[in-house]
Amino acid sequence: MYIAIEGIKGAGKSTLLAQLSQQLNKEGVEFSTFNPTRPMPQNQWWEQAYSDWQHDDDFMSALYTARANYHALYTDFNQPLVLGDRSILTSIVTRWQSHQHDIHGYIQQILAQEYAVPLPDLVLYLDISLESASQRLQNRQRDYGLYDETVQRLQQTKHAYTQLFKYKNEFGLKSIQIQCFDTNQTCSPLFQQVLKYVKNVALVA
Repeated sequence: MYIAIEGIKGAGKSTLLAQLSQQLNKEGVEFSTFNPTRPMPQNQWWEQAYSDWQHDDDFMSALYTARANYHALYTDFNQPLVLGDRSILTSIVTRWQSHQHDIHGYIQQILAQEYAVPLPDLVLYLDISLESASQRLQNRQRDYGLYDETVQRLQQTKHAYTQLFKYKNEFGLKSIQIQCFDTNQTCSPLFQQVLKYVKNVALVA
């Protein structure tokens, strides 16, 4: 089963995956992880060109497509459990706003471009308020990716997720199950809820 963690920036996707990985490792559960946005090895042309082209929108789009396909080809999705920090749905919602005139065509284009990346069987959506997400992002004090961390972009992404989940059957994504979790609570209760849920759906003997 391929389970992907999704949510707007600041929802806590990476933190939750790290917590789940640590606990499942302690319990001796066999699983692998998949992060489609993680950089490739530095010997890959795309990563070498990043410093020169990082401000080019078309290049960055192609870079993330290349990263997703690269990591997917090195991941065995036939394993009993694969946990993902983001998925192909992240790619879909990222540019949703500028393709609303033809969402169906846009989604099919993403699926074709990220040819090696399967759809997740289950999405754990971390639902967080815009205020809480903004505060978390401010606390990180990073100097990159700031455009995607504006309230407007967070709101657009949140709306895109809502539309994607609501009409997923019409978009050809019927096979994906969605489970939402309230991320406005503290980390410990959220982690326990998600851990219990993952065990129930993926680790039942």
